[in-house]
Amino acid sequence: MVWPFSSSGTDASAKQQPQTISTTSAPIQKPDHVPTQTIEHQPASAPNDPDFYAAHPHLAPPSLSTNSTSSSSTSQNSSAPDAPEEFDPTLPRSMSCRAAFDSAFYCSSLGGHFNDIYRYGQLRSCSDHWNDFWFCMRTKNSYSGQDVKERMIQDRYREKEERVKSGPNSEDVWRKRGPGEEVKGAFSKSAEELGA
Repeated sequence: MVWPFSSSGTDASAKQQPQTISTTSAPIQKPDHVPTQTIEHQPASAPNDPDFYAAHPHLAPPSLSTNSTSSSSTSQNSSAPDAPEEFDPTLPRSMSCRAAFDSAFYCSSLGGHFNDIYRYGQLRSCSDHWNDFWFCMRTKNSYSGQDVKERMIQDRYREKEERVKSGPNSEDVWRKRGPGEEVKGAFSKSAEELGA
């Protein structure tokens, strides 16, 4: 056996080169007018993935966010007479199954368990994350119309929000500032003035 990187292998590899035999006697002719394929390369921008941008709206390019809002507003106006009530503008109408799966998978991973122990001192349940993922999969694959899916997603977010708001809150300890109690000029002094 000859090693490919040894000095004696160069002579042996030259001897072992197979000879190529041509099976056609006539040269291959190419047609005179071959249509050339032009592949348009998009600029180095992010791919158009609505699930990704629904999960991370702060990463959406401005053109995509303006197009999606204009298209959603036109679709909302066209479906407004059929809809019994308007959508809640404070709740999202789309859900990213990819983001829900990533969240659930991370929660179940070693890193998620480490974060639970570090932040909360105990392991927390990942069932809410998995329930969100399976809800998203059922919703995306249902045969219902788009407006029904959007309502189901908004209802899901509404239930989650009510569950969080009904739990313990920082306002149980701290009183919320009222009118006239706003903080004014909190960081108006420079570091040099404070140090002097």
